[in-house]
Amino acid sequence: MNNLKEKNKILYLGPKGSYTEIAASKFIKHYDLNCIQEPISTIKKIIQEVNDNDYLAVIPIENSIEGIVRETVDALLNVDDLVKIYAQLSINISHCLISKGKKENIKTILSHPQALNQCQGYIAENFGKDINIMTVNSTSYATMSLKNLDDTYASIGNEFCANLYGIDVVDRGINDVKDNRTRFILIGKLGYNDKADRTSIAFTTKNEPGALLKVLEIFKEHDLNLVYLESRPSKEIIGNYVFFADIDKGIKSIMNALNKISDLCEFCKILGSYASKNI
Repeated sequence: MNNLKEKNKILYLGPKGSYTEIAASKFIKHYDLNCIQEPISTIKKIIQEVNDNDYLAVIPIENSIEGIVRETVDALLNVDDLVKIYAQLSINISHCLISKGKKENIKTILSHPQALNQCQGYIAENFGKDINIMTVNSTSYATMSLKNLDDTYASIGNEFCANLYGIDVVDRGINDVKDNRTRFILIGKLGYNDKADRTSIAFTTKNEPGALLKVLEIFKEHDLNLVYLESRPSKEIIGNYVFFADIDKGIKSIMNALNKISDLCEFCKILGSYASKNI
């Protein structure tokens, strides 16, 4: 297993000021890492850089309101088997309305699609149906963009980012559900975490009746608790799906079960085995 502290770079979804940068800083502090932080514009590019250059990276994987981050799980399927989830943490998401202008002058709001969805009620109540909505790759990119736009534009993002770029916070805590958390993962070519108590896998069942049930029976037979299960289209044939599952045990105690599951499936990949407790 590669040593975590030997890595010289950690990538995160940028630009600077993103929630992902906040998560990356927490990982760096917890593991006492001495590495360069670098923002990258998309999750797909981040995972490819980790695959090609043996870097660390921090990316979002799940939000308590919006669910799984599809770009993350899709990209994790297509990288080298050495790239694994090593650790996770979750942070509270508190969105702000950010603008150089006054609230009554705002005509366009920019943000990431998930942030916009999480503030639908606030937007409808305060701006009605005439507001122009623009989606971008990240909340921090939305806020950074305001530097070059007039005061009729606003972003939805975090206060840390607003302060970083010197732009005013118009309203705080605007997300419709206040208990809003996002789970972030630390990935790299690191093997499995010695303190692992959770394992994430992806699998595709055979195209036959009862195929998924047979896999679920293996989980039951080995007394494995599934804390998460979701399907995504395989992007190959309509009607074919990839299942993503989080198992509430570390890899060492479930290998026998995973071998049986693999025998039943067309495809089975271990995405990582890591400590589930928040750091």
